[in-house]
Formats: sequence, structure tokens, C-alpha cells
Amino acid sequence: MSEYDSGAYFVRRGGRRNRNRNGSGRSRRAAGVLITVLLILTAAICALVALLPRLSTVGAPAPDFDGKTFYMLAIGRATDREQAQTMAQYAVERGGAGYIYNDGEYKIVAAVYDKESDAKTLTSVNENSYYFELTVPKCNIADADARALRYLTGEWYDAVQTAASELQRGNLTESQAERSVASACLKLKAASDGVSSVLLAAALDEASEYSCPKTYTVLSYVRYVHVRAIVLAVLALS
Repeated sequence: MSEYDSGAYFVRRGGRRNRNRNGSGRSRRAAGVLITVLLILTAAICALVALLPRLSTVGAPAPDFDGKTFYMLAIGRATDREQAQTMAQYAVERGGAGYIYNDGEYKIVAAVYDKESDAKTLTSVNENSYYFELTVPKCNIADADARALRYLTGEWYDAVQTAASELQRGNLTESQAERSVASACLKLKAASDGVSSVLLAAALDEASEYSCPKTYTVLSYVRYVHVRAIVLAVLALS
């Protein structure tokens, strides 16, 4: 039995015949209205459920970080770690980063650029050099994470690149270049404090470290810090 039939059965059991008949009619009308309302509400709920997935995608915000590709200028490849260390030291002595990037083979990175044309030009005038791409990927992340990444790949990157270029041209002294890079790294460190991703926070924290060892020239160390930061960001988001 449906619920409506049970209700009609209950009404027929009480009172006089005429009263029962009138009561039954009113009950049926009331029940009919109730069912109609319930049907309308059910239809509305079903429609809303069907629309929710569309509403969540229509007008959805773009990824918080749009991604950015960098170009690593390398001076050669090595087959083992010892050979890579020797080549890295050679790069450092000539003002290069001397960063060893291992993706199955050891690549000795001298510098990083955000324009492919710059990397291409330098490989054309440096025998045995080549470049390869590293991309900090597009991703949806927390606001603080996105702001830190945008700072790293934008203002911080530009500040360090400028310091290295001006130092090489003789337009900055070593102490001036170091102050510029150290200031940018302090800001990067501050940005990493609000990052929610543990991996990204750790990468930014390490990237913000600046302490030039005596075995490095300032120019080579600035370039090392530059390359290291981009590699760390890529690895944290891979």
C-alpha cells in the first residue's frame, strides 16, 4: 500500500458517514496539494544537482600560476659524477654557475635565461655548449604559493639576472651585486614563510639561501644561486 491509501483507510474508520466523506475529500485535496509541492521541490532539486557541475566550471578562475619556461645554458655533458665535478669547477673558474643537473646524464649548467633567443645566441658563440628547457609548470595552487612563485620567476629572477649581467660588464662591484642578490633572497625567504605546500616551501627556503663560499667568485656564485632556484622550483612542482 502507498502512504495515501493508508491515510484513506484510517479516515473511514471514525465518525458519521457524511462527516467521513467530507473529511476524506478534504484530506485527499490536501494530500494532492502536498504531493504537487513535493514533486515541484524534487524537480527543482534534481535540476540544481544537474547544474552544479556546470556552475563550478563556468567562470572558473584561471590557474593561479601560468607556468614559465627557462633555458639552461650548458657547457657539456659528463658520464659520471667525478667527471661532472671537474667540468663544473672549470665552469666556475670562468664565471659560470657550475651547477650539475642530473636527468639521467650529468649536464654542467653555466647560466639560466628566460628568453630562448639569449640561450641560442650564446650557444652559437661557445663551442660545445648547448641549452635545454626547464619549465615551472602551470598549476592551481593556494594564493600565497602562487604569489611566491610569481615573485621567484619574475621580480627575483630579474634582480639576480641584472646583478650578474651588470657585474660581468663592470657596472657593479662585487659587494654591490651581493647586496642586490641578498636583498632579493631575503624577500624570497619572506615569501616562502606563507606557502602551504611543504615541498614548495622547502624549495623556496633553500633557493633563498645566499652565502658565497670562498671557493667561488661572486659572479659564478650569483649564477649558481640563479640556476639552483629554478631547478628547485621545477622539482618541487613535478
